[in-house]
Amino acid sequence: MHVAIRLFGNLGHYLPEGGNRFSFTKSLDDGTTVREMLSSLGLPKELPVIVIVGDRRVEADHILKDGDEVNVFRPSGGG
Repeated sequence: MHVAIRLFGNLGHYLPEGGNRFSFTKSLDDGTTVREMLSSLGLPKELPVIVIVGDRRVEADHILKDGDEVNVFRPSGGG
C-alpha cells in the first residue's frame, strides 16, 4: 500500500533523500501502524508528535490504509 506523508516543522530532516521539502509517498506493508511508519522514518520513539490521518487525530496503534494522507506535527505550546 502507499500513503502520502507530510512532515511539518523541524521534522523535515526525517524526509528521505530525494523527497520534496515537506512530503513524499511511502510504500508500506498492509497492516502497518502509525508507530511502525514513524519508526521506519527514523523518528525516535520518545519524540512527541501529533499525527493526523485524513481529518482526524489518531494514536500510534492506528492501522494505516492504502491512500491515507498522514500529517505529522510536533506539539507546540505558548501563551
